[in-house]
Amino acid sequence: MKIKGIIFDKDGTLIEFEKTWHRVFHNIFHDLENLYGVTPGVLGRLKELSGFNEQGFEKESLIQFAPVEEILRQWMAVLDSVQANASRKKVITKESLRALMERHSNGPDAAAAPLDDTVETIQKLYRKGYILGIATADSKESTTYDLTELGIKSYFQFIGSDDGYFRGKPDPHMGEEFCRRFQLEPAEVLYVGDSLTDMLFAENTGFSFVGIKSSHNEYQKFIENNYPVIENIGHLEELLAGE
Repeated sequence: MKIKGIIFDKDGTLIEFEKTWHRVFHNIFHDLENLYGVTPGVLGRLKELSGFNEQGFEKESLIQFAPVEEILRQWMAVLDSVQANASRKKVITKESLRALMERHSNGPDAAAAPLDDTVETIQKLYRKGYILGIATADSKESTTYDLTELGIKSYFQFIGSDDGYFRGKPDPHMGEEFCRRFQLEPAEVLYVGDSLTDMLFAENTGFSFVGIKSSHNEYQKFIENNYPVIENIGHLEELLAGE
């Protein structure tokens, strides 16, 4: 069956994951320490949980694949366990932590760095008539900001994100909604992503899958499961031409 719709993950697929997000989370941790008085020991636990180190991120890190809501939940479990018996400049709530993340995710220090060929390929695919969508673990606000900054938001007819409505990947909800809105069969949709969660999402929805090769992921798992792997989305046209 011919591919009619293409859904992309965002970070690590369209946007350079580490360059964009390492700076953001470095600043979040800085504020937690200096504005909220979080101790170095607790910060260390949050960083380890998140797969964050001073050089970059661990492969398949929590920050790479988990929805914002899940990151908040796991961070608050750590913070709540120490907050009751600690002296704080400010008490940290889930709402204040979300606001801190959003502030750093939607500003100059979160300037999106596109991966090679991203903008040109999205333009070409749109002009060829493909229905384009996003399915990301990131928040709606941050996703909109990034796509707008890159000048490609207008090419996407669907944005699935951590907005309180969609269930996070690998749950098939975003994919099912994409198919419903555009009256597509799962076999008519291709999903492109860079994490094992993305691969599972494609399998759960019945979509075809293409994996992005990166130093931040376990792309060998894509190969082991007989999925094509590409260096960047600029190679998609070759694959689609061979349908």
